[in-house]
Amino acid sequence: MNSSLCLGWISHHRLTPRAHAFRYRTGMFYLDLDEQTWLMSLSRWLGRWRLAPLSFRQTDYLPALTQQGHTLAQAARLIVHQATGHMPEGPVHLLTQLRCWGLSFNPVSFYFCHDRDANLAAILLEVRNTPWRERFHYVLPVHDNLGTPFTVAKAFHVSPFMPLDMDYRFRFSLDAQHIRIHMENRQHERTVFKADLALQRQPLDRASLHRYILAFPWMSLRTLSAIYWQALRLLFKRTPIHDHTARQNHLALGHSCEDTNDVESHPER
Repeated sequence: MNSSLCLGWISHHRLTPRAHAFRYRTGMFYLDLDEQTWLMSLSRWLGRWRLAPLSFRQTDYLPALTQQGHTLAQAARLIVHQATGHMPEGPVHLLTQLRCWGLSFNPVSFYFCHDRDANLAAILLEVRNTPWRERFHYVLPVHDNLGTPFTVAKAFHVSPFMPLDMDYRFRFSLDAQHIRIHMENRQHERTVFKADLALQRQPLDRASLHRYILAFPWMSLRTLSAIYWQALRLLFKRTPIHDHTARQNHLALGHSCEDTNDVESHPER
């Protein structure tokens, strides 16, 4: 099986205009979307019923397509094809937090899209914001390997404490034991914000799934509470607030759509 349980740390470091940093334990799932039947058979605590301790629903993701009948893997491939002109026809792996006790809560989900030879072809980022309950996605084509950083213009207003006029720079490192993602917000060639996700991959089975539920029984609510606590701290520091930018139209590397089902967090704090 390609799917795995991922445990580790997420950290944010704001450099300007007010210094601000935090670090939290986190747990995520790295899912091969072809293994959904196997995933749902692991435990009765992982189900599609409304208040399940953990739940995986394809329509929680890329709803403009999945709510129209496309599978999540098909939806990811179609978006990559729209952005790059190439259809990745191999496996699609999703790094995400599962719905917890009925609450879906992902500031960003990562789709690793492979070609027929199982080579990584593109990375799709599905980003969501609060309190506007919108979505946006970025497509990062992988031409050679992950050693070269990816740079993309910011095109979606995520946090009220961060302006739109900046670029994202991403670095990814994936192997059988670890997943590491580093993101920087850069404005006029100066880094103003950094975020790191460092995860250790573990086998995903019934026992490890139950240990995860015990270790992170309220993962979605815990993340939501932390997000708003950090926002309050930023307000106490008199961090400037930026007006919400109107929802973007279709862009070369992304598309914005309204989300009316769930609330989500800010990747930028």
